[in-house]
Amino acid sequence: MRTTSIVCGDSGHSILGLALLLLLPASSLQAHESIEDYIDMPLADLLSMEVTSVSKKKQPLNETAAAVFVITQEDIRRSGVTSIPEALRLAPGIQVGRIDANKWAISSRGFANQFANKLLVMIDGRTVYNPSFSGVYWDVQDTLLEDIERIEVIRGPGATVWGANAVNGVINIITREASQTQGGLLSLGAGNEEKAFAGVRYGVETHNGTAARMYIKYNDRDDSYARNTGKGSGDNWRSLRGGFRADGQFGETDRWTIHGDAYQAEENQNINLWKDPADPANAVYAPFFLATDVPDSIESSGWNLLGKWNRRFSASSEASLQLYIDHSKRAEEFLTQKHDTVDIDFQHQYHGVSGHEIVWGLGYRRIQDHFSNTFVASFLPDSRALNLYSAFLQDEIELVPDTLRLTLGTKLEHNDFTGLEVQPSIRLAWLPNERSTFWGAISRAVRTPSRLENGSRIVAVIAPAPPAFTPKVVYSLGTKEFQSEELLAYEAGYRVQPKENLSLDLAVFYNDYENLQSFEKIDVQDPLSDVLFDNTIVAHSYGLELAMDWRPLEWWRLQSNYSFIEISSSLNSDSSFPNNENDTSETATPKHQFSVRSMMDLGNQVAFDLWVYYVGDLERPSYSVQMPVPAYVSLNASLAWHPTKTLEFSLVAQNLLDDHHLEFVGENLISPTEVERSIYGGIRWDF
Repeated sequence: MRTTSIVCGDSGHSILGLALLLLLPASSLQAHESIEDYIDMPLADLLSMEVTSVSKKKQPLNETAAAVFVITQEDIRRSGVTSIPEALRLAPGIQVGRIDANKWAISSRGFANQFANKLLVMIDGRTVYNPSFSGVYWDVQDTLLEDIERIEVIRGPGATVWGANAVNGVINIITREASQTQGGLLSLGAGNEEKAFAGVRYGVETHNGTAARMYIKYNDRDDSYARNTGKGSGDNWRSLRGGFRADGQFGETDRWTIHGDAYQAEENQNINLWKDPADPANAVYAPFFLATDVPDSIESSGWNLLGKWNRRFSASSEASLQLYIDHSKRAEEFLTQKHDTVDIDFQHQYHGVSGHEIVWGLGYRRIQDHFSNTFVASFLPDSRALNLYSAFLQDEIELVPDTLRLTLGTKLEHNDFTGLEVQPSIRLAWLPNERSTFWGAISRAVRTPSRLENGSRIVAVIAPAPPAFTPKVVYSLGTKEFQSEELLAYEAGYRVQPKENLSLDLAVFYNDYENLQSFEKIDVQDPLSDVLFDNTIVAHSYGLELAMDWRPLEWWRLQSNYSFIEISSSLNSDSSFPNNENDTSETATPKHQFSVRSMMDLGNQVAFDLWVYYVGDLERPSYSVQMPVPAYVSLNASLAWHPTKTLEFSLVAQNLLDDHHLEFVGENLISPTEVERSIYGGIRWDF
């Protein structure tokens, strides 16, 4: 059936009163389905949902030996979120902190900051991390949310199949095949924070089974609340993107897909900008040579193209070849960076040997970068080509048929910074009956150096001096001596469905880290010495994550999750700076997070949802800014009305409990801002 959607709304204060009355969190279901379909889906079907991100092959969720959570398309719609970062709040063990209107700090199992670098993020298997700092610019990672099939969230290492930087977790955003998005969709909306958004998509299918779709998406978002001025922070932004996907097959054995996207974003921010004391024009900024709350713009653009071919040789042998190219550019006052990536990945799956299912693969990635350096930030050299060679092998051994499975595997990677890295794992899954799964795993993962740590010069502070003297500029410096950060992780879990309407998922972990990033003074006797990126921090963490899915009534579904983590860190014996206080690993992660979602279908036409989540306090989330973040509670609500199967009206309210609250603090270049209450209305039309 063909479908379409439209969204529209009002942004005035009159909506607030109505929203407080109606309390609605998300949208609802596929317009061509009954709004009851999602709640009516048996829990056993959800637990047997196939995932691919754990072992690079399809396997039922309840049989995976890893801490996996799947955010479905209907979870996204019913939550009312309008971006991928906000959707990730649905998963247990994932910390999402909004820094300002267009920046997020997102991590798994700790170590969050503005440049978090231990979480691998992919869209349809295409890696989207930025090689400048091994992290993600979340503002430009987007697609039409209605076209996302699911988001697979793995807490814990995934390096055995995905490689370096899959240290604390893997997020794979998987879009629908073109055959599942036929017809048209139009969605429009507006509100006080989501000032305007629109999405259009149309899909067609040919007589030979080839299916294709095209989409275009626009967002206009308001600024956040500035703590220091008590008004708008000037970080509003707009983005425009479009893309396509086509899927088809040759005969009975070959399948192919090709898709691509292009985007452009115009973003604003207020920054604190260091001024060069050697330039006479900057004398007005003496003695500190720091210009505060300087209006700045971010110009982001890029495109990507991905092609994938699958061939099934026999019932026991299948191979795939994937190629993607990616171009990105990001320009702001203190740095302009460009990256061009070419990535080739081959994989073969074979289960012709009794009791064994083997997956192996080879990969190559080349990244060409270029930086336009400034006084504030420089990368040295300003242009470089990086090469990454990889191979992996994984064998799933069925020790007891349908009951006990052992998975052994390792990833070998060679990079230009540290050479060869080996990342093995061992996983065991025991299924004593159809309703229960016990699993355990031991894994090694590394986070390889980025361009930031390997060769950079960033202004850390400018120390004032008497008028006759030149102020001292203190730099943080990247060095070729920086080594890979290492993790040895121990995990265990239990999934159970004690009743037809109840499922539980528990994961516990202990992580042992070595060679974590630190800063060491070049001259410990000099209080104004430059500092080097170094590897002198060791850390340990342990915790648990619990998720529950319960359907007390046929029309009412409850989802809840809780996560706890304890992190301790210290400097190792190699540190020459014993009073070093630059580590935020213990202070940037909430010990407790809790979430509850209530989804109710009030008849055949109305869906009413509530979502409340709690995030514990952060003692100090920023290296350079000593500002704590208090614990907060967020209440979100949504109401969706379907007058017909192809038309939906929705009203969504977010952060209802306060006018604004602080979620995270970025580094000293970014002025602290707070997240405001948001109300928007929308219409979706499937045709």
